[in-house]
Amino acid sequence: MNRIRAIRAIALPLVLWCIAFLAGLVILAGGVVRGWIENESLAEKKFVARQMALSGIALGLNPSVKSGSPLLRNGNKDTEGYQVLLTNEAAKINPNFWIQAGNRPIFNRLFASWGASLSNSEAAIDALQDWIDGDDFVSLKGAERGEYEREGRLGYPANRPLKHIREMESVMNLAPLLAAKQGWQTDFTIWYTGKISIQYAKEPVLTALAELTPTQCQSLIELRAGLDGIDNTGDDQKLASVEAVADLLGAVGNQRTALLEFFDVSGDVRRIESTGWCAGVSHTIAVIAQSGASAQLMSWEER
Repeated sequence: MNRIRAIRAIALPLVLWCIAFLAGLVILAGGVVRGWIENESLAEKKFVARQMALSGIALGLNPSVKSGSPLLRNGNKDTEGYQVLLTNEAAKINPNFWIQAGNRPIFNRLFASWGASLSNSEAAIDALQDWIDGDDFVSLKGAERGEYEREGRLGYPANRPLKHIREMESVMNLAPLLAAKQGWQTDFTIWYTGKISIQYAKEPVLTALAELTPTQCQSLIELRAGLDGIDNTGDDQKLASVEAVADLLGAVGNQRTALLEFFDVSGDVRRIESTGWCAGVSHTIAVIAQSGASAQLMSWEER
């Protein structure tokens, strides 16, 4: 009898322990399964978001689709869809082109509009020149291998043209100017080589480089926008020449000189930035492509 009681006394805690253990397994298994389901759901959302972004890229590569087209946005933010932003790389400054052309004023004017002193601007330009050129001769205020090594940065400068504008953040003397200027990336490109296209140039660039007044900038934008008043759409007015633009704006003296020195009417390299989304998950693809029927891809980035 005593033995039976002892067994019963032991059995009850064991049964309770087994029940608790099994309950724990059930909870654990439920958590694992829920995690699998959530991961699968997230992966599916990412996949759909990327497919939406790809749809936007396909539309953006079509030369007949312009900035004002309603096709560039589709879907609902709460479910799935895409939005496409079209801009033009020809509206930007190519550091490789202007440094190799030996043109310093374009950088001095731009950096001055950022609030940089002439001394800091000259130092930044010299360092950028030392980064891009293929020799080891140090410019007056520049930096070559020795200057970088003294700061513990081995293997710099590249001594070749920039392969991406992000490299500019590694250029000694230039990096502080960029760090102090929010959105500086919008001013530069490596994908279009030549003078800035006045057909696509934005007001900050026109103001900084040619010192156009707000009224002159507005007149230019309205002229090239056409009847719909929207830049980069199908009815845009093609500008015949920079000289004609200068005459129309009444640009004389330094304004006219700067327009002729820094701007041209040619150039057309499309940037397509497409963001797709699905139930709160987004995916962005940025593509640079030659404009026209061929739409040759030059760059592809995803994030």
